[in-house]
Amino acid sequence: MKTVLPLSLVVALAALARTWQLSQNDFGRQYYAAGVRSMLDSWHNFIFNAFDPAGFVSIDKPPVAIWLQVASAKLFGFGALSILLAQVMAGLAAILFVYVLVEKYWGRTAGVMAALALALSPVNVAVDRSNNTESCLILVLLAGAWLAMRAAETGRLAMLCAAMAAIGIGFNVKMGTALVLAPVVALTFSLARPAAPITWHIGRQAIAGIVLVAVSLSWAIFFDLAPARDRPYAGSTKHNSMLELALVHNGAARVLATSSANPSPAVSGEAAPAGAEVRSQPVMTDDSPTGILRLFRPRAATQFAWLFPLALAGLVFAWSDASGPATPASRRISAAVWTGWLVMYWIVLSFAGGLIHTYYVAVLGPPLAVFSGIAVAGLWSRWKAGEPYLPLIIAATAGWQTYLCVAQSDRIGSDWLSLTWLTSIGIATICAAALYLFPPQNRLAKLFVVAAIGALLVSPALTAASVVLRRPNIATPVANMIALLAPPETERAALRTSRLEASRQKLTGYLIANREAANFLVAVPNANVAAPLIVSTGLPVMAMGGYLGDDPILTPADIERLASDRQLRFVMLGGFTLAPAKQAAALDPIARWVRANGRPVDPKLWRLSGGSSSSPYRINLGNEWVEVPPPELFDLWGKVN
Repeated sequence: MKTVLPLSLVVALAALARTWQLSQNDFGRQYYAAGVRSMLDSWHNFIFNAFDPAGFVSIDKPPVAIWLQVASAKLFGFGALSILLAQVMAGLAAILFVYVLVEKYWGRTAGVMAALALALSPVNVAVDRSNNTESCLILVLLAGAWLAMRAAETGRLAMLCAAMAAIGIGFNVKMGTALVLAPVVALTFSLARPAAPITWHIGRQAIAGIVLVAVSLSWAIFFDLAPARDRPYAGSTKHNSMLELALVHNGAARVLATSSANPSPAVSGEAAPAGAEVRSQPVMTDDSPTGILRLFRPRAATQFAWLFPLALAGLVFAWSDASGPATPASRRISAAVWTGWLVMYWIVLSFAGGLIHTYYVAVLGPPLAVFSGIAVAGLWSRWKAGEPYLPLIIAATAGWQTYLCVAQSDRIGSDWLSLTWLTSIGIATICAAALYLFPPQNRLAKLFVVAAIGALLVSPALTAASVVLRRPNIATPVANMIALLAPPETERAALRTSRLEASRQKLTGYLIANREAANFLVAVPNANVAAPLIVSTGLPVMAMGGYLGDDPILTPADIERLASDRQLRFVMLGGFTLAPAKQAAALDPIARWVRANGRPVDPKLWRLSGGSSSSPYRINLGNEWVEVPPPELFDLWGKVN
C-alpha cells in the first residue's frame, strides 16, 4: 500500500495533465493525422508510411510512431482524440517505466519522486498531448536502457543485442536521434566486464552492432528496394531515397548549420489584412548560439530543467553511492546508463547547429527525472546522518527557479502568476532555512522537507499547465507559463475553427461535385495544404512538392500526362506554405504550365470570401506575417465553370 498509493496518485496526476482539455489540440499536426487516415484502409499505404490515400508521397519520418497512431485510430475510430491517445498512453507508460527502473536500484522513494518529476516535466506534458513522435521515442529508449542494464549485469549477448534492437526500433521512430544512446549501451556493457578478454568484447560488440544496423535500416532499405513506381515518393528528399532522408533531412540538416533552416510551423494559415497585429508566440525553434550553455538558457531550460540543481545533486549521489566497495554492481550500471543518456543528449542538443525545435529537449526528461528522484531520497538520508546538503540543495534549486521565472516575467509581482511563483520559491527558501533549526528526528523537519519539495514543484507545474489550460502551437508545442496570463481564446478559437471548416467545406464541396472520374481530388503545392483536405474527406489529395513544397517529384510533363489520362482535373497554386522561397523555386515550372494550360476557376465557386485572386494574402509564420501568392484553382480539363 505504501508503494501503490503514491504511485497511483502520480499516475493520476500525469493522466490529468495529459488529458484535460485535450480536445483543444484538435488533430495535432495534421500532416501526421492525414497519414493516419491514409493508412487506415490500405496495407500498402501502411507499410510504406504514405501521407496521402493515393500513396503519392510518404511522410518524412519513419513509420513506427505513426503506426501506433494508426492502431489507436483502428481500435477507437479515426478522430482527433484517438490519434492523440497513442502519445498519452506512451507518456504514461514512460512514467511507470521510470518508476520501475529507479525503484529496482535506488528504492521506492526515489522511484516515486522520479515518476513525479517526469509527470510534471513541462515539455514532456506538451509532447504527450501532441501527435509528434517524441513520446514513442522516449518509451523505446527506456526499453533500450532497461535491456542495456540487464545486459551489463548478466554479460549476456542476447540482452545486448536486444538493447541494440530496441535502439534500432527507435531509429524507425525518429531516425538518428535514437542512435545517440547506442554508444552508452556499448560502453556500459564493456566497462561492466573489465577483466574479460579483448576478443570477448570485440566479438560481442560486433554482433550487437550488426543487429543495430540491421534493425535500424531494415525499413529504409525495404522502402528503397521497392520499385519507385510501386511505392510513394520518399518525402523531403531530392533523390527519392529513404536512406537520404535519414542522412540529410533528418540527419545532417538537424546537426549541421545551414544557410537557410526550414521555418517553424506557423500558428495559422489564415489570411490577414495588411497591418494586422501579430500576437506574440513562443519561439518554436532554438536558434540560440550553440555551445555548452545553450540548454542553460531560459528558452530551453524552462521546458525541462526546473529541478536541475536537484538532479545534479542526484547524479553526484548516484555515483557516490555506487562507488562503495559493498555496493552492488547493478547500481554502478544504472548510474552509468542514466549518466550516459543525460550527457550524450545534452551534448548533441547543445552543439547541433541545424533545425532544432525547442520540444526536442523532451528526450532529456527521463534522466533528469531519475536523478531528481535519487536526490530526494539521498538528501533525506544524508540529512538524517548529519550531512548539511539538504537545505543547501533546496536553496540552490530555489535560486535557479528564480532565474528561470524572472527571465519569463515582464512585471514581477504585479500579477497573480508572479505572486504565485514568488510565494512558492519563498516557501522553499524559508523551509531550507528552518531545517537548520530542527534536528532531523523532529517531525517538523520532515514537514519542512515535504513543503519545500512541494513548493519547488509549483513552477514546473505552472509551466506544464500552460499547455493544458491554453492551446499551444499544436505542431511544435512549447510550454510557457506566461501564456496563463492571457485569457482563454475559446470563443475566438471556435470562431476561427468554424470559419476554416466552412471555407474547407466550400472548397471540398466544389471539388467533389466536379471531380468526375479523376483519381485525385486536387493537386496542391505542399502537404500542409493537403493535410486538412485529406483529414476531412479521406480522398486522395496530391502534395506536388511534398511537405515543404520543394521536393522534385513532378515535372510539367507529368502534370500534362495526369490531366490527359483524366487522373487529375484540379490544381491549386499559391496559398499557405512553410517555405515560400523554396516552394516557389521548385514548383515554378509546374505553375507556369498550369497557368498556360489550365482555366482559372471563379473564386466565388470555391472560396468562402470569393475575393479577387490579386488580393494580398498573408500568413503567420511564427511571429511574422509573410506575404505569399494567394490561392488559385485551375481546371486542367478546360471546361467552363
